[in-house]
Amino acid sequence: FFLARGINIRQAITKLRFCDTPCYRGFFDTMGDRFFVVTIASIMMFTIASCSTTVNAFVPNAIRYGKLGRFGGVLPQFHQQLRSSSSTASTTDDSSEKQKEITTSATQPDEPVPLYRSQGIFAVEKPLDWTSQDVVSYIRGILERDARHRGAKPVKVTSRRNKSKIVRVGHGGTLDPLATGVLVIGVGKGTKEMQGYLTGSKMYTAVGEFGFETTTLDMEGNVTKTGSYDHITMESIDGVLPSLTGTIMQIPPIFSAIRKGGKKLYKEARAGKTAEEMEIEPREVQVHLLELINRDQHAIPKFEIRMECGGGTFVRSIIRDIGYKLDTVATTTTLTRIKSGQFTLDDCIKRDDWNADSIYAAIDKINEERSMEAKEEE
Repeated sequence: FFLARGINIRQAITKLRFCDTPCYRGFFDTMGDRFFVVTIASIMMFTIASCSTTVNAFVPNAIRYGKLGRFGGVLPQFHQQLRSSSSTASTTDDSSEKQKEITTSATQPDEPVPLYRSQGIFAVEKPLDWTSQDVVSYIRGILERDARHRGAKPVKVTSRRNKSKIVRVGHGGTLDPLATGVLVIGVGKGTKEMQGYLTGSKMYTAVGEFGFETTTLDMEGNVTKTGSYDHITMESIDGVLPSLTGTIMQIPPIFSAIRKGGKKLYKEARAGKTAEEMEIEPREVQVHLLELINRDQHAIPKFEIRMECGGGTFVRSIIRDIGYKLDTVATTTTLTRIKSGQFTLDDCIKRDDWNADSIYAAIDKINEERSMEAKEEE
């Protein structure tokens, strides 16, 4: 390139301020033009190819300070081409960045993903051997996984930070582990509004068995008393039921979540205390309906009842008291809640259908029904 342009390389280079020293001039005289031309050409090609920024900074200064003659007429054109190609590349990059920003803004929502699809209450059918809290924890896990799948970021219920990100789930009335049936669940705001939904009575079916009594008043506890039942008939059972109907005083089981002195009774019972030691006081409860379902005499020592009652009434205690009134003892063997407030077994989600879609569909259904009722009242 330099030879073709007929440039006196030593004269051109030594006019550059940083090369105009005795050391560089002696080097040029010793090495000769051809070797130096090849060397400088290689350096410049490498520099241009590897770093256009260096060229953009160096060339204008070389022209300004060097006054390179015919060399100075070539470089400005070359420099202008570099600037033009760099500007084109920069424009292309800017367009790509803008397009990327548009695409990103289109795919990313402006608002954070909500923790719930909807909030409210619904009912499930509690399985046998599950505690009510087991059900709550299981439902919470389903909703947490659904929230993460949608892009939300829920935290564990034990977290003390960012409590607004906790998936809140609660139940509207404890069912014993050996009981099954309707368990009302609240999600989000539904946990606080649950009592408003659950106005009304609860209905149960239960099977009792004469001849023994356990610590828990069901099949989970240890036998503490036994008694004869040969004298009992279905008519005699039917005869004592009216005395257990209406407003009655009832002693709760020692294995219950009722508090006495700030402590739950079942914790005291597990520590070895008896009902006499705990001195549990009777409580006033409401029993609206109490009737025999099966009147077959051959079913004894077992009998089946249907009971509708207010909140806080223990079916296990009713079975126990039926035994006491018949001069024997009795224990609950099976218990099913068939109604709680507005919910019946037909409204419950079965265990095999517990998933996020069915849960939110049930919540939406209840919310729509309440919205329609509110409009009708207006």
